[in-house]
Amino acid sequence: MVIKYLDKIYTFLVINRESSFPKASKALGISQPAVTQQIRILEDFLGVSLFERKKNGVILTKEGQTFLIYAKEFEKFLSGFEKKLEEFRNADTPFLIGASPTVGNYNLPECIKYFKSLINREINLVIKNNDALFEDVEKKAVDMAFVTKKKDNGLEYVEWIDDELVVFSNKPLPPSIELSDLKNYKMICREPNSSTRDFIKNVFEEHEFECDTLNVISVVHNSTALKYTVMSSSEQVVSIISKMVIKDELRDKKLFMAKIKGMNLKRKTYIVYKEKTKDIEAILNFVKN
Repeated sequence: MVIKYLDKIYTFLVINRESSFPKASKALGISQPAVTQQIRILEDFLGVSLFERKKNGVILTKEGQTFLIYAKEFEKFLSGFEKKLEEFRNADTPFLIGASPTVGNYNLPECIKYFKSLINREINLVIKNNDALFEDVEKKAVDMAFVTKKKDNGLEYVEWIDDELVVFSNKPLPPSIELSDLKNYKMICREPNSSTRDFIKNVFEEHEFECDTLNVISVVHNSTALKYTVMSSSEQVVSIISKMVIKDELRDKKLFMAKIKGMNLKRKTYIVYKEKTKDIEAILNFVKN
């Protein structure tokens, strides 16, 4: 049956592309004797010689040039077959998207329904911190992730949207305040090592402002808890949070916001993935437009 010669035909195509048995061996990840043996078996099956050896490599014989036409048809079929196999493998497998808590709980939910229609698959959303998501993407435990920082870890990053942080309170605030004015309020902060706290700390230090001078009365471990802790306080307290998290409460005047004069508290969010698949490409094209 011809099917047992398919790997030999693929080897033939690689040798033709590389014009060299040693280079083809390296590209295929097999030994040179194995490459030679595969071509010998294919030539015996076809009853012709396919390559002519030269000092600087190999060239196709007349028969090899004719066979190349058919081999390229096989290559075209193989490419289409691989896509069909991927569709078959993914048919009943949910597409896994990871997201940091703020992005996953407040930015992504509206997008997920569009992503589903794009890739025609169920999507499961996994909420974790940025560092855990980097590990999941590396191990392919998730297909892609939406994060609020970048790392030099060999993964692929695409900029997504800006996430604006604002000062907010359970009592009215001026539209804008000086950075030093924060010392006048009781403050609730995110936990140490959270990406939000690290971002704020870095921006404050760029303005030569020490976070240790703030009157911090409490620490919470996620944005949702931070929002409700501030809302439920009997006295005025302030904190800093993604504007997206409190947009409904700002509209309903349950919370109040201020911007810090002369300070940009917008951070980039990123889409991170390891290898681009057709589903990832479809989502990337959608979010870029």
